[in-house]
Amino acid sequence: MSDVNPARLLGASARRAARADGAGESGLAALLSVHALHAAGDALVTVALAGTLFFSVPVGEARGRVALYLVLTLLPFAFLVPVAGPLLDRFRHGRRNVLALATGGRGLLTWVMAGKVAGLGLYPLALGVLVLSRAYGVAKNAALPRVRPEQLGLVSTAARLNVAGTVGTATAGAVGALVSVVIGSGAVLYLASAVLLVAGVLAIRLPTQVDEPAEPRTETLRGRARLRDAPGVVRRALAATAGIRALQGLLTLFLAFLLREQSASKLQLGLVLGGAAAGALAGTVCAARVPGLSPRRLPYLAAALAAVGCTVAAVRGSTLTMAFAAGASGLAGATAKFGLDATIQGAAAPAAVSTTFARSETLLQMSWVAGAGLALLLPMRSWVGFAAGAVVALAGLSATRSPAD
Repeated sequence: MSDVNPARLLGASARRAARADGAGESGLAALLSVHALHAAGDALVTVALAGTLFFSVPVGEARGRVALYLVLTLLPFAFLVPVAGPLLDRFRHGRRNVLALATGGRGLLTWVMAGKVAGLGLYPLALGVLVLSRAYGVAKNAALPRVRPEQLGLVSTAARLNVAGTVGTATAGAVGALVSVVIGSGAVLYLASAVLLVAGVLAIRLPTQVDEPAEPRTETLRGRARLRDAPGVVRRALAATAGIRALQGLLTLFLAFLLREQSASKLQLGLVLGGAAAGALAGTVCAARVPGLSPRRLPYLAAALAAVGCTVAAVRGSTLTMAFAAGASGLAGATAKFGLDATIQGAAAPAAVSTTFARSETLLQMSWVAGAGLALLLPMRSWVGFAAGAVVALAGLSATRSPAD
């Protein structure tokens, strides 16, 4: 009888995949581990907050709680744009410290949150978690070109990172849902805290190439990192991606309330959620496997695909077409974000990359919240929500029409 341990074989295969194509030598493999744990912590926090803000209260009260949370999601960006972005640009030699503080700090805050799930004290703590999450995202995007293997393009490198994040999210989400049912939301937050603290330790041990050499700065960032002064390719990619992000916000809340109001079966919920997850994974795979496609084209193609998916669901409002629209939205969101990130990394001034990412992330989050806010106002009719989604995606696509540079 063989004494081979399947878990050990799976772990060895995952390590080989993470280090493939020179990722081990470039430092990408180490960043993959940090990002997978960060995504897992995110998923656990989301599961805990969903159980507290949405599923534990009547539909009418849930709308109010969700609206308050949407407002809170915007507040971190008041800090991110004027403070975090320029600060990260000025101290590009300290990105490992930023990544470690962001992940470890979130771990400490979620530990405190675990004791506040039933009170208003949950909201300011959630705000702190969101601020650190956005700071992590900006630092991670700015560091990605530093660990890109020579064999991979920026889109493929970002796609590989997203695969690690998707695996972390899916695994932790399933575990978190089980723990939430068996023990409660507080236990899920304790688990998230442990995962994020481990991620913080790994972040501080990232290879030195994540940081850039410390150099005296003589130039100013004033005005350079404003989005209206960014290259046209960046503005157009951002417009298309913002439309898709608004669509995702709309569909996330619209489908959540629609399926809850219709008392959807577990099969229906599984189809819709599975469609969204499969679409996001397909977007990641496509981005990684189509290196010849210009990253600048990805947001435009993605917006068109999302509009088609929503139109189909609006005309034929079945569970399968809802799942198809959710999948198209997930695929569009993944591919568009890869294209946007690669465009910024390739076109923005090196000394202003972090600030440009901070401003673009702010616009994307505002778009998501605007779409989610629209969902709270729409009547719970399937065709209405998906028709609105198609209009939102097309609006983002039409905003990309501008003279070529």
